[in-house]
Order: sequence, then C-alpha cells, then structure tokens
Amino acid sequence: MVLLSACSSGASRSEVEQGIGYIISQEGKDVSEIEKAILEQKLVPVSEDVEAEDYYERFEGMGIWEKLNSFNTYVAGDSRVETLLYSGLTDGHVKAEKSTTIKVLEEWAEEIGSWNAGVLVLSFGLNDMGMYAFDPDNYWETGEDYVEAYKYYIDLIREYSPDTKIMITSIMPVQDFAIETQERWAAVPQWNAAIKEFCASYGLGYVDADFITTDYADSFIDDGVHFYGQEVNDAWGEAIFEAIKEMRIEV
Repeated sequence: MVLLSACSSGASRSEVEQGIGYIISQEGKDVSEIEKAILEQKLVPVSEDVEAEDYYERFEGMGIWEKLNSFNTYVAGDSRVETLLYSGLTDGHVKAEKSTTIKVLEEWAEEIGSWNAGVLVLSFGLNDMGMYAFDPDNYWETGEDYVEAYKYYIDLIREYSPDTKIMITSIMPVQDFAIETQERWAAVPQWNAAIKEFCASYGLGYVDADFITTDYADSFIDDGVHFYGQEVNDAWGEAIFEAIKEMRIEV
C-alpha cells in the first residue's frame, strides 16, 4: 500500500488521518465493489443545478446563433424550417423540404449521419397531421400513433449518428383562421402532449416553441401557417438553446 502526503493540500491532521483510515478499511475488498461505490457517488446530483448554471454562463454575451453553432447544431424538417436558412446557423446546417413528413427521414438518415452533428433538431408535424386532406396511408390519425411511428426514424438516425443529441420541436399551432383549411390542425395541443411525453421517455430533447404562434403572429404570412423573419428565427433559436440546457448538453 502507498500513502501519499496530503500536507500540501491544506488538509488538517484529522482529515488526513480519516483519509488514511478509509484507505486501510478498503484493503481486502473486492475492487468491483469499490468501483461501484465510487460510481454511485458520482451519480448523486448534489450540486447538479449549480454546476449546469455555471457551465452555461460561458455562453453569456454570445448571440443565439453563435451559441447554437458552438454545439454544431443542425435543423431538419418541413417547409417551416426554410426560415432558418437565413437565421445565422452555419451554412449547410439547415435542411428543409416542402410537404414532407417524418417519413422523409428514412432517405435523409444516411446524410444526417455524415453531418456528425452535435445537436439535431427535427421539425415536422402539420403535414403529418394531414396538410389539406387526411390520407390514412400517408398520415397519422392521432398523436399517439404518430410518436409510435417516430420511434423507427429516431432509431434509424441513431444508427447512423449515435453521438448526436436529437431534439424535436413542438408543432407550432397555425393561426386560428388557418384551421378552416384543415380542421385536424385544431388537435395540435394534443399531438404536442404526445410528442413531449415521447421525448421524455425516449431520451430526446423537446423544443417548446408554441409561443411563436401568439408572440410572433406578425411574422406569419397570409396562409397563417408559415412564418419568416429574423425576430421569429431568434426566438426559435432561443427555444432550442433552452432545450440544450434542459438536456445538459456540453460542447
């Protein structure tokens, strides 16, 4: 047994004696048991909130897109994501395609894997509910059915990009008058409840961006569905960063 001097650390004699006594008490014990005890101590979140707060303080003073680029953030989704092409995310970090549902992730998965993204934000939903007409062969009847199908695509992305932290943006409600176009969109809150629960149970981040519909109503175009502009982009970006902090992701 080797004992190292603790005098230079500023420890008191009694503290040193206690430490030596602990070391001696561990002699003869199964190493695996000791390792397990150490691991259990590490997992106790005694100062978890304080540590997280301290960690994210380093990003104070940065613009929102500088923050998100620090995490190598990518966003992929339907036509609503197009506004983020002009947001401040690194060029090539936004993939948007009109009239798509989560089914497109099957063909995107390999490309997503090539990105080596730190954070991947997925944003789909309105098309998945049925854009203008409900087709049970291409859309989903309920939010519960939807998230059950989502598992396959999340698992596929994880195969290609196992180290990427994946998040799902809430389905941002349309303006009230747009529900006349597709009455199924009235069920967005129920779908979001299912998505949020799915994220919590499947190790995914949840980007709560519902507030955009009310707080940034002026950013919506005439269809009441799509929105554009730097203000709404920045607000969406802030919601993504909040989800990053919630997941305790580090650079």
